[in-house]
This record gives sequence, C-alpha cells and structure tokens, in this order.
Amino acid sequence: MLLASYGLIRESFADLAERRPYGEGRYGEGAYGGAPTPTQSSLVSMAIRVRLLPKDGKLTLTDRKRNATLAISGSVIAALSLLAELILAILG
Repeated sequence: MLLASYGLIRESFADLAERRPYGEGRYGEGAYGGAPTPTQSSLVSMAIRVRLLPKDGKLTLTDRKRNATLAISGSVIAALSLLAELILAILG
C-alpha cells in the first residue's frame, strides 16, 4: 500500500506544480488558469523540501514511469494480501 501511495502522491504534487493555461477553468471555461494559489504553492514547496519533487517541480519521463511502476506494484501487493486474507478466512 505504501508503494502505491508514494507513486500517486508524487504524481499529485507534480500536477499541482504545473501551471494551468488561461482559459482552462474548473469546468473547461473561464480564466482560472495562470499562477497556482498560495495553498498550492506552499504544498509544492513542502513536497520539494521533503524530496517528493525535484527542485524545479517537474518530473521527468523516467520519474513518471517509476511512479507508475510503484503504484501498480503496490496495488498488486495489496490485492494479493487481501486475497490471502480471504483464503485464510475461508479455510480456517
């Protein structure tokens, strides 16, 4: 579970660090784009300090592939542990 969470959290912080273009609003219209809000900026700076993101706030393609691998493997491990628990509950 921890592996899946780590990969997803890194991707989420990387998405927060990206600037939205103008005209891309909450529902696909409006001028809500541009600079991130102060809350988003503080979250991104915190993620950089704890080294979830590189200093520029952007993940490389290799980072994104690693995050996907961690998320998939963490999900598989969690599913296998739930399956093992279910089997043990049925058998015993």
